[in-house]
Amino acid sequence: MDARPRIVFVSEGKEITHRQMEALAALNEAGSMKKAAESIGVSTPVLHKYVRDIEDKADASLVISNSKGSRLTDSGLELLRRFRAYELRLKDEDVLRVAGTVVSEKCLLTAATELSDAGTPCHVTISTDDVNLRLLEERRLDCVLVDDAMFAMERSPELQSAEIGSDMLLLKDTGPRYARLGFGAQRLAFRYLDEREIPHDVVRTIFEPSMIDRTDLSYFVNKSLVREGIVEADGAKDQLWSIHSIMALTATDRDDLAAFLEEAREAWIYRKG
Repeated sequence: MDARPRIVFVSEGKEITHRQMEALAALNEAGSMKKAAESIGVSTPVLHKYVRDIEDKADASLVISNSKGSRLTDSGLELLRRFRAYELRLKDEDVLRVAGTVVSEKCLLTAATELSDAGTPCHVTISTDDVNLRLLEERRLDCVLVDDAMFAMERSPELQSAEIGSDMLLLKDTGPRYARLGFGAQRLAFRYLDEREIPHDVVRTIFEPSMIDRTDLSYFVNKSLVREGIVEADGAKDQLWSIHSIMALTATDRDDLAAFLEEAREAWIYRKG
């Protein structure tokens, strides 16, 4: 089915249509009402009506006209920038779009490189599980490697999942004050503390892996990062209860996903937990 979405802005219940926004964009490009009207195939009076309607719906002055031509006001330019930004979000590209965190980064980049070498173009995103899953739900990604296997269980009815490998958490215990890392199976870690009623207070969030080596707080960190030399985690100890899967969640049925998943499994450093 060749059905494509289009952007419609809504201001206090009033719709600014895609066609009206195209007219605003044409006016910004042409610099005159007459030239803009010709470029989109309407009469100048119709273009004037589009502008009046948009300004009424937005409740703002969007266009300034004088003897030299027409230009957008700051409010008009901001509306047009937002329109173009949303338009880009709706543009599908024929590439494999994959994402992961710093935990799966090396594995992800290796797999993407192997597919690229084989002729499959890839776009790679490195962020947090939460951000990546939001992009997946928006269908702006084909596949996400998640550190937190609980996400796979939570989304099992709506997404396909596949195991890439396993990992384990290390714990450095310096007392009840904790740093929570922005990656890894942190929910699993703190649920463990909650269930055993172990006192803990999260006082800091760390996103840069190497910074955990400079903190005096307690923390959990993935053992794979230590094995890869990304962090040292001196004094941290294995937590056998924490062995968990690194999962791939997929939202599309691209033919090249199977090859990507196989390459990701081959690249994962820590398969046995």
